[in-house]
Amino acid sequence: MSQSRASSGLQKHSRRAAFGAPKNISRLPSAKAVPNGSSSSSRTCPQSGLHTASSWLRCVAVLALLFIISPVLATSDASSPDVSVSITTNSELGSMSEADVATSTDDGFFSSDASSSEESSSDGSDESDGGGIGIVGAFSGISSFTPNSSGAALSLNSSMTSLVWLSQNAASSLFSATTDGDITAACAFYNNDGSIAKAYFGGSFISINSTSAGYVAGVDANGKLDTMFGGVNGPVNALFCDNDTQLVYVGGNFSSTVSGLTTDIATMRSSSTGALAMYNSSKGTWQTLSFHGLDGPVFDFTKMHDSVYAVGAFSATVDNASYVPLDTQPINLSACTITGGNSAETAGFSDPKNIICTSGTDSAGNTWLMRDLLTGFYRIDFPFKTTPTILRLMNTLYQGRGTKAIRIEAAQNNQALTMAYLDPSTNAELFCTQSCPLLQNYDWQAFRFVDSEETLSNITGIIINIVDWFGMGGGFNKIELYERGKYYWDARVYADNTFNGSPCSTQAIMPSSKSTGGWVTTTPASYHGTYLTLTVNKNDLQLESTKNALLTMVPAVPESGFYNVYMTIPGCQNTNTCINRSTAKVAIVMDSIHSLIATVGQHNLVDQEVLIYRGYAPASSTQFSPHLTVSIATDAEVDGQAASVEVVVDNFRFERDTSYTNLNGVLHIYQDQTSPMQLNGPLYYPLSESLPNNTVVYTVTSGFPNLTHAEQTLYLGGQFSSPDGSYSNIVQYSNNSITPLSNTGINGVVHSMTCINGLLYVGGDFDGTSDSRVAARNIAQYNTTSNTWASLGGGTDGKVTTVRPYSPFGSLAVSLRGDFKTLYADDTPGSTNVTVGGLAIWDAIGNMWAGTPYIKNAPTLLFSDRWQDRTNNVALAAGPFSAVAALEANGAVLLDTTPSVQRLGIVGFSLQPDAVGRLVVNSGLWYAKSNDTTPVLVVGGQFQTPGGSTNVAKLEDGKWGKLLNDINGEILTLNNAANLLFIGGVANVTSDNDDDESGFSGLSVYDMDKDKVVGIQSLQGPNGDQQFVRVNKVAIRADTSMVVVGGNFTTAGGMLGCPYICTFDINESQWSPLTSSTLIDQVVDMAFVGGTLFVAGQFKNGTDPLSYIMQYDFDTNSWANISGAQTLPGPVSVLSPTIDGDSPDSVFIIGTMSSNGAPYFAKYDGSSISLQSFSIGAQSTIDSILEVPRSRIPNSVLGSSSSLKRRDESPVPSGYVLMVSGDIYLPSGQRASNAFFYNNQWAPFLSTIQADGTPGYVSSVFYEIPPTNVYQRHRLSVALVILIAIAIALGITFLIVCIGLVYIYLRNRREAAATTSAASAALAAASGGAGAAKMAHGAVGRGITSSEGVAAASGGAISSMAARQDRDIPSHYNNAHGAATRGVWSKNGITGEPVSFDNIAPSTGRLNSGSPAGLAGLAAAGRLAAVSSDTYVHHDEKRGQVSKSGDDDINESLDSIFESAAAEAEAEAESEARERAISSGSMEMAISAAAAAGAGARVGAAASEKYPMPVAQHYNSDGSIVTDPLADQSRANIYRPDSTNPFEQRMALRESQGAFPPAGPFSDGDEGVGHIPMPSPHHMHSEQAAAAALAGGAMASRMAGSENRRRSETTSTRNTDGDFSTSQSPSSRPSAESSTGGSSSTHLPIRDSLKQHPVFYAKFTFSSRETGELGFRAGERVFVIDQSDEIWWMGIVDHGPDQPLEQGVFPATYVSSVPPRSTDWTDLM
Repeated sequence: MSQSRASSGLQKHSRRAAFGAPKNISRLPSAKAVPNGSSSSSRTCPQSGLHTASSWLRCVAVLALLFIISPVLATSDASSPDVSVSITTNSELGSMSEADVATSTDDGFFSSDASSSEESSSDGSDESDGGGIGIVGAFSGISSFTPNSSGAALSLNSSMTSLVWLSQNAASSLFSATTDGDITAACAFYNNDGSIAKAYFGGSFISINSTSAGYVAGVDANGKLDTMFGGVNGPVNALFCDNDTQLVYVGGNFSSTVSGLTTDIATMRSSSTGALAMYNSSKGTWQTLSFHGLDGPVFDFTKMHDSVYAVGAFSATVDNASYVPLDTQPINLSACTITGGNSAETAGFSDPKNIICTSGTDSAGNTWLMRDLLTGFYRIDFPFKTTPTILRLMNTLYQGRGTKAIRIEAAQNNQALTMAYLDPSTNAELFCTQSCPLLQNYDWQAFRFVDSEETLSNITGIIINIVDWFGMGGGFNKIELYERGKYYWDARVYADNTFNGSPCSTQAIMPSSKSTGGWVTTTPASYHGTYLTLTVNKNDLQLESTKNALLTMVPAVPESGFYNVYMTIPGCQNTNTCINRSTAKVAIVMDSIHSLIATVGQHNLVDQEVLIYRGYAPASSTQFSPHLTVSIATDAEVDGQAASVEVVVDNFRFERDTSYTNLNGVLHIYQDQTSPMQLNGPLYYPLSESLPNNTVVYTVTSGFPNLTHAEQTLYLGGQFSSPDGSYSNIVQYSNNSITPLSNTGINGVVHSMTCINGLLYVGGDFDGTSDSRVAARNIAQYNTTSNTWASLGGGTDGKVTTVRPYSPFGSLAVSLRGDFKTLYADDTPGSTNVTVGGLAIWDAIGNMWAGTPYIKNAPTLLFSDRWQDRTNNVALAAGPFSAVAALEANGAVLLDTTPSVQRLGIVGFSLQPDAVGRLVVNSGLWYAKSNDTTPVLVVGGQFQTPGGSTNVAKLEDGKWGKLLNDINGEILTLNNAANLLFIGGVANVTSDNDDDESGFSGLSVYDMDKDKVVGIQSLQGPNGDQQFVRVNKVAIRADTSMVVVGGNFTTAGGMLGCPYICTFDINESQWSPLTSSTLIDQVVDMAFVGGTLFVAGQFKNGTDPLSYIMQYDFDTNSWANISGAQTLPGPVSVLSPTIDGDSPDSVFIIGTMSSNGAPYFAKYDGSSISLQSFSIGAQSTIDSILEVPRSRIPNSVLGSSSSLKRRDESPVPSGYVLMVSGDIYLPSGQRASNAFFYNNQWAPFLSTIQADGTPGYVSSVFYEIPPTNVYQRHRLSVALVILIAIAIALGITFLIVCIGLVYIYLRNRREAAATTSAASAALAAASGGAGAAKMAHGAVGRGITSSEGVAAASGGAISSMAARQDRDIPSHYNNAHGAATRGVWSKNGITGEPVSFDNIAPSTGRLNSGSPAGLAGLAAAGRLAAVSSDTYVHHDEKRGQVSKSGDDDINESLDSIFESAAAEAEAEAESEARERAISSGSMEMAISAAAAAGAGARVGAAASEKYPMPVAQHYNSDGSIVTDPLADQSRANIYRPDSTNPFEQRMALRESQGAFPPAGPFSDGDEGVGHIPMPSPHHMHSEQAAAAALAGGAMASRMAGSENRRRSETTSTRNTDGDFSTSQSPSSRPSAESSTGGSSSTHLPIRDSLKQHPVFYAKFTFSSRETGELGFRAGERVFVIDQSDEIWWMGIVDHGPDQPLEQGVFPATYVSSVPPRSTDWTDLM
């Protein structure tokens, strides 16, 4: 993962809370979506019915206006033009008052909003969060104080070992001590709030501050140490604190607890716990494990469900070790034979049994003494066979007597026995044989029998010889003796109950035996002991009395575990009872559920122990005790010679056995070792499926795979591999089986793991997966959901030894510790290696390296866990630290609105100490040119960035980087005026040359927009050079171009005198002095309050007292004294304007007293200065003071608001506190770098530490505030002025051209109107001529128009009237032709018969070219249109291309075609009329028809002149000429495409393309020919009226109009089959269907997919010019699918059933929801 990425969960960088959200800047829409009538950047749609060219006209007008105005601006100062712009800037250190912020919104300032507070407050504080608060200074680590921490950042002694706890923002020391080893393990118990109640730590140390501490100890929150009774006797590797049981699990390389070794020789073995021990924290005692530890070291623990898992390099438990618990098996000395040698003759002291089971004091009857000055002995003879283990004696002190030394011998042969005891001074185990010492006190002193097993097992008694004494003689006060088994310590239960237990034993459960039936005691002379015998007549074996003869024996099992149970059977040979011996039946009950039956044959000749049981046995308790019941087997074989049978029982011995030998590195321990569950089975056991032999498991963790939380999984890592190679070094264990991980695991040793949110983090010494498919150097991540491996970044350069969840951030982070120094870069661009000190934290959410706590010197321990999965738990760190803080933050942090302290800069890109090791940040600001720009954090001081730049840096993308060329002087102040960043500080130059850029002159100006340094005249010091120049403060005067600079200098530019303070104009780049002042030393600080400048320095005017502060009034350009300034006790160092609205003209003043250097505090309230109470240590230094709203301060620092009730005399307004920064010694004795002051009370907030371990300090605190308005001019370059002039000239030229285009457009529009009139006249003429001709043939009945139309075509009203007189026609004509297939629109004006309009094609509504008269009319109309404007019927481009190809015949203009057609049509019409009239015998009709035809033809001929043209023929599909062209209604057969006639070629091509397009000035295809539409049948009467009017027949027009009204009442419509449908009112016809426009698409059926969209009709032709636009012709039907924009709509056009739908955007003003009339189309021709 790239290092450049910022952390999401862990690190927060600078934010723009103070600016609020950026102002909304509307994104310019594209040309396809111009919202709310605003113009697109590319084109503008017309708002009226004008052509699209009108939009260009408006664009041109706007551009022209701009170009006309621009010369005025450009020529006003051609040499150096400027533009005045009001730009805003930041003020340093929060110098702008919050009142200004709240009231200056007109100037672009952020407006405070109390409702946006994140924390409510009842004390009147401003609830605005105020954005981030930057905190900078000299520190490498920073922490915040908490109520229970004495210090937030710790300065420690690296020669000592320190144990500290860390939270998100705080650190505190638990203890620092001198140790002789390292702390490498830890665990903790927590309070409910997540704080540590008590911590335990372990490692390789054996002492703490010279106090013995055996490798492990504990410490509480108050630092109180718990030595845990000396700890253990070997190094500790792992600790686990179980909060549920308050048990501390200790694992390591030890064999016992120290208390077990040193308390008593009798108990040292009983507390021995190999490699594993438990400490009860609540009781403060070690808890004995029932399995007594493991045979190898333990390395780690984890808990899953209710069990703890221990892992390590072990294979078996050690509960078979040769040690004896004290309460295992006491010997009943009362049943033994006791003898005293040389017993005292003093009454009450001579009986050796006095000391058995006595509880009395050293007195008569309770003490045994020897004779004066004589040796003696104390002898014990056992009545049974036993193996003594422990002898315990208490010495007598009666009358100064006592035993000094003893020798112990075996009673049967007087062999001296070797004993072991503890040296009281060294607690070391010593051995003795001839003389074993006894102390002269009343403590129990134990001796352990250490001779061979063979020697001890044959002992019949012991003799205690007193070889030396105190006073007059020896003696004893008490005695106890314990026994054991043959090989291991055990428990016995005797058949003779006399021998069971001891009357003085403290055991809760005593061994016992009880018999029923005929059991009797047997004591043979040849047998050393007593046993019980059951003898039964062999014939009585089946009797109930025999079956009920039982011997029940209950042993005292000391602890739960695995045992071998042996039955002791005396031999039959010495008693001569072998023939009577039978078989014993033993019922074994070892738990509350199960029982076993064992049959034991007793025919052994000699004494024998027989194993009857091997398995688990719980410890004896009042709830349950294991027991055995012996009876005679009734079905056993009996010797035939015997009359009776018998069984014998001496004792049963419980011998402890090893519990498990197949652990192979993992032991499962139930958390409650006292649970009743142990009655039925062990509370510890191995895995159901074990790992391979010789496995070493170094780490274990648990988690929920796949985040299902269905079943937890155990993950085991270490050094192992399966025999079949299926896994290596890491596995998962669930559902009682081991499962390999993907890629067969890891190819190296796994040392540590943790599982967080389904991700397993694995650390160790490896370089990838076992199959080498995934590379991961020493640290890897396994996704349990996808079962995939991944590397964490680029890995580390050394092994990772510890991987833990970093608990201060809950499951958000993973901490790593190990032997690494570098975090390798991954393959992400910009990623770099990061140097670390063996500690790293991985951001589990952002998948990147995150900031760590600041720990100087590598820790030996970093512990944290996921207790309750809290996000605010603390972590523990241990090591030889010199400095510790909660957060590593090199010089700069952010106090966010949470509020919490956040680090600035991602890992590897923080500020770093410079070449001399100094790291200090003195000033900072968020640079923003205006309110709408994203702020950039800029800091200055003395440091270097990772890239090597020095002293000035900016934060971008979480990385501190270079701002400008290196500055080698310390930066003291930063401020910006618009885009100019002023950088002031301590000059560091190498020469006196002002032009020498090798050093820093004390002030630099950097243009943030142009990313370069702006050259200014430098400042000079008192000696005229730059050696001692120092700029302490740069202040910006609002709403001006003035920048005020104060510091230590005397001149500017080498000549201008302006001592200590000077102004700089950002527009003129000139220095100017203020009115002469009385300053005698450098300016320390400045602040604008209102319009007045407050200056801190030293002012001296003659004999007047020295003044430390003055004000400058820019209105009067004069200095003025401040009332109360003379009361200040010393120099002023800090000025801070208040930000509350109650005191807008107030300023806080900090200074140092001249008398003792202690800081003082004063306030100027707008009228005078008054000193304020300020209790603080004299050694304190204050660098910054800032008024902060109460809501920004954590409650944990100040407490509740009620405790902060404002005092009337408080200088701080209600709802605010003062944030004081520096190095502050508080009255409480705490030392803080930042603290809050209120009501004369202090609350420490931040503590800092430097890299060398010394306390740090905070130098500046500043708001992320809105910028200050300044006045800035941007000068235009000469080259830019020239370019503007050229643009203006080109613009004027373009304007002239556009005006000419507009003129041409308007002229063409007028010509189009003229063409429309001519076409209408031609239409009427053609219709009339053809109609008259055809009416002459009455039998055919195909007249083309009414008599009104004939008259109109003839051009006279008289003809029209005459025609109306001819309406009286015989009715048989109507009857004969009433079923015509064409629509009947009128009657023949001559014959009165119904006629159809043959000149009109029924499918297209166009002129039928089959009619000669129609051709004549078409020719006339086309001629007029062609004459009017050839641009409407040809594409210039097409014509140009065709002209070049020479194909002039095909592309000849329509004017010649129409002229030829007119002449031909006139002749044919006259001829046809005459022929039909002659054949019908009606000369009158012939004359009338000829006149009409002639008139129509002449109209066309007059327009087209004389161009002959052949008449079109009708053709069949096979090419033959149709003999009766009127019989075929299809236009497809009219024209032959292979004809040589250009007109036929062109018309055939047009007919092959389907329906004609609508009218309008448009082109319609490859031929570039325009078409003139004909009216549809529905509105033909309107067309007749138009024709008549154009022909001049007013009377005919009126008659046609009356005909129109009559027909509108009952209008017929035609269906798709050509039949008539029932008449309906036009008003009831839907708009989409009632349109009778010329577009053929108007009559197409609407597709189902388009019915859901509203229908509109094109008013104008729109030609698409860009991809995505929808072109259409006037009259076409448009289905609108999106009207969300007012200018551009989205629509669909349907060109026909076989054509694809077209979709795109188009101007909304080009369509109308009302269907247009046909005359609307013609008007646009």
